[in-house]
Amino acid sequence: MSGIQNIRDGLTGNVTKVIVIAIIITFIGSVGWAGFFSQGNVNVVAKVGSQEITNTDLSFELSTQQFTLSQRFPDQDIDEEVLLNLSKDILINKFSVLHYLDSKDITLIDDFVYKQLSKEEQFLENGKFSKNRFDAFARSNGFIPSDYLQRVREDLLINIWRQSLANSSFVTNEEVKQSLQLAEQERDITFLKFPIKEFKDAVIYENDDLKEFYENNKGSYIEPEKAKVSYLTLDVEDLKDGISVSQGDIQLEYDEYLNLFDSTIRKSVSHIMLNITDNRNIETALEELNSIKKRISNGEEFINLVSEMSEDEGTKNLGGSLGVTDGTLLPPEFEIPLNSMSEGEIFGPIELSSSVHLIRLDELIQPEPESLDNRSKKIEQDLINLKAEELYVDILDQVSEMAFSAGSLDDIASEISKTIINTGYFSKDNLPETLSFPSIGDYIFEDIREGDFPEVIETSPLTAVVIQIKELVEESQLDFDSVKSQVEDSYILLKASQNSQAFLDNTLINLREGKTLESLSEENNIDIETYKNLKRDSSLLPVQAVNDIFSLPRSKVKEVFGTSLTQNGDGLIFRLDKVKDGVETFNEDSLKEVGNFLNQQKTVSEIGELQLKIRESISVVRLN
Repeated sequence: MSGIQNIRDGLTGNVTKVIVIAIIITFIGSVGWAGFFSQGNVNVVAKVGSQEITNTDLSFELSTQQFTLSQRFPDQDIDEEVLLNLSKDILINKFSVLHYLDSKDITLIDDFVYKQLSKEEQFLENGKFSKNRFDAFARSNGFIPSDYLQRVREDLLINIWRQSLANSSFVTNEEVKQSLQLAEQERDITFLKFPIKEFKDAVIYENDDLKEFYENNKGSYIEPEKAKVSYLTLDVEDLKDGISVSQGDIQLEYDEYLNLFDSTIRKSVSHIMLNITDNRNIETALEELNSIKKRISNGEEFINLVSEMSEDEGTKNLGGSLGVTDGTLLPPEFEIPLNSMSEGEIFGPIELSSSVHLIRLDELIQPEPESLDNRSKKIEQDLINLKAEELYVDILDQVSEMAFSAGSLDDIASEISKTIINTGYFSKDNLPETLSFPSIGDYIFEDIREGDFPEVIETSPLTAVVIQIKELVEESQLDFDSVKSQVEDSYILLKASQNSQAFLDNTLINLREGKTLESLSEENNIDIETYKNLKRDSSLLPVQAVNDIFSLPRSKVKEVFGTSLTQNGDGLIFRLDKVKDGVETFNEDSLKEVGNFLNQQKTVSEIGELQLKIRESISVVRLN
């Protein structure tokens, strides 16, 4: 590993640290379940082998999944039943893997777990891991310290197991190149298009045929549930116009800004790095770096020597830039000399564990606070926004209280001076634009409601709708006469598509027996079309047609024909004229990107297959 990579690892941490952070976050997110844990409720919900999954385990996992899903999908309601089943499945998989690892005598000793936890500042005392701090943290979140430690151990063990599988899974460069070549493949085709209209015009039917079709497809002809509602909107933006800010308030905020302003001098830094390797010991590396330093003294440009000599691939194309440090970003070996350097000065060599460096102080950056005049407008707007948000919260609380106490929408509107909007009938699939939110649709058409009192629904952090259902009309079956034209269109399209497909199938047989596209074109008075260099993402033809074209095998001994029926019923008959593979060479970035993707896909697949085998090999009993 290069010296600069060591630096980065020290700054960003490793995979295990990320795991520990994630575990701690989920622990913190589960504090709300602490009361449940303390109630002694240990009802068993499932057994994996001889190990029991308790309600405590399930509650913890539920809180974890709630936290995770709320972060990923903040605007979506989470179905409780789905969440419950998901959590149970995750726990069964987890306990199955733990059972498997235990059978192989694979575990993590306390010292290893403590070492990982020592990467968290809250568990440190005088720079070292403190068992007392750890125990106190566990108790403060409703856990017995030993139970808390066991959960950390289990999650670390499973993640390390998964990481080891990921590290052992790989795709070869040849596989990556083949995938890229297939993705970049181009095809030349000659084709005929047979419009569905010709087949539609040929469909013959009676009224009884339509009635039979209607009876067989009644579920397609349903008048959906509809509603009429009254509502008013709450929006923080509507409150801002009536808010004023005094000059005194602005001055106070500006004074606070000055008090908090960070005037720390920053330093823009660049470097040249040489690695210490088996073929280059520390003495040789230092000698080479001193030679580079001498060349700089003799007038050669630092940036040119970075490009020529530096072995840090991450920075050599950036002029060797390490970014801007406030005195804490870089290793002490860098930061200490930087404190006494002037702009443009070069220092070194600096020795790190596996590399040597020359550093240059490119620029001293002295932050200057904005003047009151320049900042006044922003402060004023920020204060208006803050006051508007506070007022919005107050109004929302007031409205929520009135709605809860069975107040009418009229009363609410009068109290906060808002206009009520009344809608006509609408379905869930056709919500009015101002009500077009999943939460509102679910409330009107899916939620179980008692009475028809107003409901407050937040549509974003600072907007809400106060809604009252005035009328609900249940879904109903549409009679044949009212939908006859729709039935007729659907029947004709179905029969025409079936006839089109039969025609394509028969024609394909004829082509494979010696008929030509040219003769077929002449017989049907349809022009032959040609597309060259057709790609997989082409929009020249429907997606299904492109997929059908690229699914055809190439052949060097005979012509290859294929057919495709588009979504609207149009039929395509095509001949594969030429297949051109993608380029033979690819840039390193493309190879790396595709390789990482394929490797991730392969890893996920392999872990999934292994987990399934483990689960199938262990007795799993769901109790409730």
